[in-house]
Amino acid sequence: MAGIEAITNSTYKKKIPRKDADGNAVRDSDGNPEWDYEDTLIWNPAVANLTLMALGSSTPEILLSIIEITGQGFFSGDLGPGTVVGSAAFNLYVITAMCMLALAPGEGRKIDNLTTFGITAFHSLFAYLWMAISLLVISPDVVELWEALVTLMAMPWLTFWVWCADNNWFRADKVYPAEGELQPVQADKDTGRTDAHHDAPDPA
Repeated sequence: MAGIEAITNSTYKKKIPRKDADGNAVRDSDGNPEWDYEDTLIWNPAVANLTLMALGSSTPEILLSIIEITGQGFFSGDLGPGTVVGSAAFNLYVITAMCMLALAPGEGRKIDNLTTFGITAFHSLFAYLWMAISLLVISPDVVELWEALVTLMAMPWLTFWVWCADNNWFRADKVYPAEGELQPVQADKDTGRTDAHHDAPDPA
């Protein structure tokens, strides 16, 4: 988990044009644009939570399930399904409760992106519904190959839509500036530079 956390926290220097308090591009004496450098995460946080972090925390029960089912001729036993369902229930109830209890009195937390949360919550509930339909209605007590493939493909499907939501693709109030139009940004009162200037090298 420490290795996965190190990967997901990796950043790179993103080159962005420097702007003044009015949102106009800052240029040097020769007319060349000046640049700032901003630390940006390589991994999208929502995608990292759905993929790397989930894989790292769920690897033990996944391996137990694989070992059991391959050792029993692809017939499920008592260990595999219990570990997967038990881990999901533990995350849903115990982890959520502990996160709530960890807050100091009077403190609160709110969901930063309701669209991302809604998409994830819907797919989480649909996953259990899909399991019930496939195992009780479509092919009772048997997982057919196409059902397994549909279940597997749900992961990249979910990851894609969460990435879109986390990048505000579905915001109704999203404004796209016209070509050549610059958006004003918060600037430092003393230097006139934006907040991202701290890591920028001095122009030659």
